[in-house]
Amino acid sequence: MGRAKEIIVKVIPSKIANDFVKKNHYSGKVVPNSNLHFGCFLDNQLHGVMSYESPTSKARVLGLVQPCLWNEMLELNRMAFDDYLPKYSESRCIAISIKLIKKNAPHIKWILSFSDANLCGDGTIYRASG
Repeated sequence: MGRAKEIIVKVIPSKIANDFVKKNHYSGKVVPNSNLHFGCFLDNQLHGVMSYESPTSKARVLGLVQPCLWNEMLELNRMAFDDYLPKYSESRCIAISIKLIKKNAPHIKWILSFSDANLCGDGTIYRASG
């Protein structure tokens, strides 16, 4: 895992997260409803961002994980990393962010995310994060 173990993941303000996402996410767009942002730091510099929110399409996703109340689910809607971070950084950062969510918001029971197989892979980093 190398230097990936040295990455520090912590909550950051939306302004900083959104600026980073606009610059480094393949879409160049942020999700305006995101309200929880984690920054991934290595060598005291921000090199990655993960943005969470309540899922945007309540009717479509609640049925996937019954029984589930609306406030028991978050969606990882943006993840952007620059090329500075080492191999395995994405899955490690996702795992750390989930641990932080479980610790600080124990009512969250589900985290939803999507991967775009045409542009960004097939979800391997999600499976590797546990």
